[in-house]
Amino acid sequence: MATFYPLHIGNHWTYRNNGGQVFSNTVVAETSGVFTMTNTLAANPTCVRIAGDTFFTDSYEAGNFQPFLKNDALVGDNWEIAYTANGIESLLSVVVRSVGEALLVEGRRYTDVMLLEGMMSFVVNGNRINAGTKYQWYYARGTGLVLTTSSLGDNIPLIDCVVKGED
Repeated sequence: MATFYPLHIGNHWTYRNNGGQVFSNTVVAETSGVFTMTNTLAANPTCVRIAGDTFFTDSYEAGNFQPFLKNDALVGDNWEIAYTANGIESLLSVVVRSVGEALLVEGRRYTDVMLLEGMMSFVVNGNRINAGTKYQWYYARGTGLVLTTSSLGDNIPLIDCVVKGED
């Protein structure tokens, strides 16, 4: 069965941010099940690995692998992404909002889409503080991330991709 995030060397996804800037994520290497990815807007590569049906990344904090996607998730499943950014302990609480829906992005219809929603918070002096920022990530089975939106007005669609080696 196809995965929600096909990881094979050479796969790449191209997106457009709100300002019209185009950027790409590319799988450039794989070593012992850890996939190295580059982003044309980032100075350093990030890594992704899979354990069971869960995808982990160190894109939030180098070397700190956190779960970001579950291939067989059900509506209501949830997890937290914990990392430190700019010296601040940060938590992103993720909930699966829907699975198996269809979504139209940039004129292309995707089926079997999973919607993940994340709520941002920080820990300051031991107290969790809700940042009030909500993110939505839409993953299409067999393609990967097709759309990112947020309560800040982000709308980052997939505009092109090369995905090979279906599972």
